[in-house]
Amino acid sequence: MAHVTRPSVVFPPHEITTADIADDTRNHAPSDSPLLGRLDSLMASLQVERRRFIAPLNSVAASGSVDCRNQIALEGMLQLGEQAAQDALRSAGLTARDIDIVITSHSTTLATPGLDVHLVNRLGLRPDVWRVPSTQLGCVGGAHTLTLAARLADASPGSRVLVVVSEALSTVYQRDDTTITGLIYRALFGDSAGACIVSSDALGAGLHVRRGWQYTVPGTQDYYALHTETDGMHFTSTRNAPSGVNHLAAPLWQWLHEADGDWTPDLVIAHPGGPAVLNLTAKALNCPVGLLSHSWDSLRERGNLGGVSILDILARTQDESPRHGSRTLVLGVGPGLTGAAIEGTWHAPATAGG
Repeated sequence: MAHVTRPSVVFPPHEITTADIADDTRNHAPSDSPLLGRLDSLMASLQVERRRFIAPLNSVAASGSVDCRNQIALEGMLQLGEQAAQDALRSAGLTARDIDIVITSHSTTLATPGLDVHLVNRLGLRPDVWRVPSTQLGCVGGAHTLTLAARLADASPGSRVLVVVSEALSTVYQRDDTTITGLIYRALFGDSAGACIVSSDALGAGLHVRRGWQYTVPGTQDYYALHTETDGMHFTSTRNAPSGVNHLAAPLWQWLHEADGDWTPDLVIAHPGGPAVLNLTAKALNCPVGLLSHSWDSLRERGNLGGVSILDILARTQDESPRHGSRTLVLGVGPGLTGAAIEGTWHAPATAGG
């Protein structure tokens, strides 16, 4: 059974409120833009109050070539990923030389070599460390990499797997995009990085992984998409996108109940793609609203962090010191349409004298 340490999550220095983005839209949208009449209601519907960007809003929103914008995002992504990895190693009492496998995920920055190779050099990982770059995953990146890390840790007892997810999602902030979809993703996304250690032995309190699940829904690859134009990257989605979780509900439910027909979660770590996604997730799982409170808090305070969101919610959950043995579900949904999940229990070692 693989064990996941408390993720270390880091954020860049520039806090951007939703009011800031609304003002930026008013100041730069054409006076006859239909967005202006719906701006306040659209912003309120996202239920995001603030997020962090790698650069000030005017810099992130400035027009430029795809090369220029990508370079800014790339350096920010690398710095955040390095810091999160260092923090995760320090918290686990490990050094870079203790790591046997490194799994990385980033989708919003075009780079070869990717984050994995940069971490080998920046952290001083062993030259023979196994690298598993898992790019182009988007929002499912956190849950996907954890399921993969758990399988590798189970297959190689004693190994230490470093998982690092880093995203500079602010690179899709396109001020000149006057579509409703463009506005939504300007206001929804935030930048961050998260890292944790997955191993076959417990390194303190954290999640014990019993099983992992990955699923791709056929014929839904156009629901969410990230594409590159001359002015940078654009994230788009169809009208069907928010309901995508419904396509995953039946196979997920079947998988969860293969071993125990009465299985229900005590803890749910669900990706906060947006309010509609969270509401549909709660309905699909038939779980009380309170089980998704950390997901709602992460969305409100940080925005949608892509694959890092799962790590942020996992850290928030651990900070509440869950009861030992709590049945836990981790669920991520991303472009594809893809899903990844973990079914496990919470491990809380007895304290001295306890």
